[in-house]
Order: sequence, then structure tokens, then C-alpha cells
Amino acid sequence: MAATISGDGWLGIAPAGQKITMRSLDFWRCENGLIRENWVLVDLLHVYRQIGVDVLARMREFNKARRVSA
Repeated sequence: MAATISGDGWLGIAPAGQKITMRSLDFWRCENGLIRENWVLVDLLHVYRQIGVDVLARMREFNKARRVSA
């Protein structure tokens, strides 16, 4: 899926007109011919990487700060 971040932004990402692609998985469970459950997984790490945010580096820095203050 492709999108442009605009308007009020999306999930805390400021609107700057960035074009992004989103990878996702969509699982459906059917029972007696009816959809009973749906699970959707979105690769948010991939989205953040496209806009220049290294989430894993931020987590490492956060954990370093926690160890120092403990």
C-alpha cells in the first residue's frame, strides 16, 4: 500500500508530504461461511525507516539512559 503523510499526520508522524509504502499481512478466520476474526499486522519499523527514524537506535539510547539512572 502507498500513502502520503498529510493533513493532521498519522500515528504521531508530522505531515510533511512524505510518500511511504506500508507492508502488511491480513489474516481472516471464517466459521460457517462468516468472517469471525481478522488480524492485520503492519510493518511500522519499515514505515519509520522511510521517514528517517531509526526506532531500534532510539530504543538502545532509551535503555542506556535507564541503566544510568537506575
